[in-house]
Amino acid sequence: MKVIIPVAGHGTRLRPHTDKRQKCLLPVAGKPVIDHILEPLIEQGFDEIVLVTGYLEEQLKAYVSKYDAQFTFVLQQEPLGLGHAVFQGLEESDAPALIQLGDVIYDLDFKQFCRSDNHRIAVNEVPDPERFGIVEVEGDRIVNVLEKPDNPPSNLAIIGLYFLSSQRPLWNVVKHLMDNEITTRGEIQLADALQLMVENSETVTAEHIPKWHDCGVPETFLEANRALLKPSGKTIDGSTLVEPVYIGENCEIVNSTVGPNVTVMDGAKISDSHISESIVLWNANIKGQTVENQLVEEG
Repeated sequence: MKVIIPVAGHGTRLRPHTDKRQKCLLPVAGKPVIDHILEPLIEQGFDEIVLVTGYLEEQLKAYVSKYDAQFTFVLQQEPLGLGHAVFQGLEESDAPALIQLGDVIYDLDFKQFCRSDNHRIAVNEVPDPERFGIVEVEGDRIVNVLEKPDNPPSNLAIIGLYFLSSQRPLWNVVKHLMDNEITTRGEIQLADALQLMVENSETVTAEHIPKWHDCGVPETFLEANRALLKPSGKTIDGSTLVEPVYIGENCEIVNSTVGPNVTVMDGAKISDSHISESIVLWNANIKGQTVENQLVEEG
């Protein structure tokens, strides 16, 4: 089955870290987000993967070449919205497809999620529903879809995973939005397309997914890092590691305390410092600092 992963965005909410690195290549718990996404999909037999790219496309192409899977790269020429991005990977076909956003990590049986009885959207309750697409349901059937409403009628958020039992209905409604230049906040929205599917009497159900990690903004990046880190078992003479931590290759850590909940990527240098609840990017240089709840810029 085809998996469509839109990763075309500039990652503006994660600047300056995305100024020279594609957002999905930023690390959580010791490896880039895209690894957390692709590894379980490929292990579960999803090996036809469409990456909808834009910003720093060649960087992403080079990185995923290590995987034994069939990749198709589709360029979104302009940032015209998530609905427009997904459309680049869709076919006017009755074949099923899975859509997974490129900044969310799941602990999930994807094959079970893709059982073929009807279209399906992953949801969960959130404390800040105005930041998400929101659904209203009757039973498990979705009856209303709203894109980041100012006054959300529920806190049941769309969390970035969608199963299409047939690609054709979504292809048709996104094409309608594009042809008629129907936008929300100036963009072709996936939520608007899903609402049209509901209005067209397509059966779209909501499925509660408890284990998911949003990596869209610095705060949630750090939350995902905390949730996914495991004890390293490492020791470093003259410094203290407070588990869980991840320490990459060729790091220099001198007279420092690192942890808890810290990822240190390859080549970082840390001396006379205390680092906690943070992600230290490649080749960063930290000297004589206390760092907490931060993404530390690459060196």
